[in-house]
Amino acid sequence: MADYQSFDGHGVDVAMNRADSLDKQVLAYIADNPGCRVLDLGSGAGGQSVRMVEVGATVVAVDQFDFSEQFSEYGYDDERLRFVCEDIAGLGQLKEEQFDVSVCQRTIHYLRYEQALTLLKQLRGIVRDKLFISVTGTGSLVGDTYPASGMPLPDRFASLSDLGKEKFSIHEPVCLYSEDEFKQLLSDAGWTPEVSKVTAFGNIQAICKRTTS
Repeated sequence: MADYQSFDGHGVDVAMNRADSLDKQVLAYIADNPGCRVLDLGSGAGGQSVRMVEVGATVVAVDQFDFSEQFSEYGYDDERLRFVCEDIAGLGQLKEEQFDVSVCQRTIHYLRYEQALTLLKQLRGIVRDKLFISVTGTGSLVGDTYPASGMPLPDRFASLSDLGKEKFSIHEPVCLYSEDEFKQLLSDAGWTPEVSKVTAFGNIQAICKRTTS
């Protein structure tokens, strides 16, 4: 993992090195829906954001760490790729915009459970079609170093063990989920998982549509 870079205690920026299976499903969706508008939450330095632009999307990338310099180096104008330095828990002015798709990879576990629920409800109001989302699972290698797995979700927000912090470069507190807990969170926020799976690494991926009333 030496080639992977970490920013601000939030783990390695996987997307700068490779596209995982969920990233590839996002790219396939965009290829079938050229010109779609994508909200990339927890974008990091923009690895997946750029891939999405290259296959035909317009992208608004959001991260609380200021990656504006990195994004300016990609050479796209704001109509194609715009970076917003914002805490995703609030969304700020983005709540006034509309998107076809939102992507939230390896990010939402940095929010408390109630914050995550609120964010997902807000996304339901501004995303027309799909939500591609993943979270680190309690059954992952990261979860093996997480002492709070048995706590109730509203109280489950804690740091990894010292070993986990060192091994995974995750120094901020997190709320990790089992697959059933994560699907319930999505359902409670008004999203229906069309696809849900646990990866070989123990992470949980889902592709969701808005739940119809």
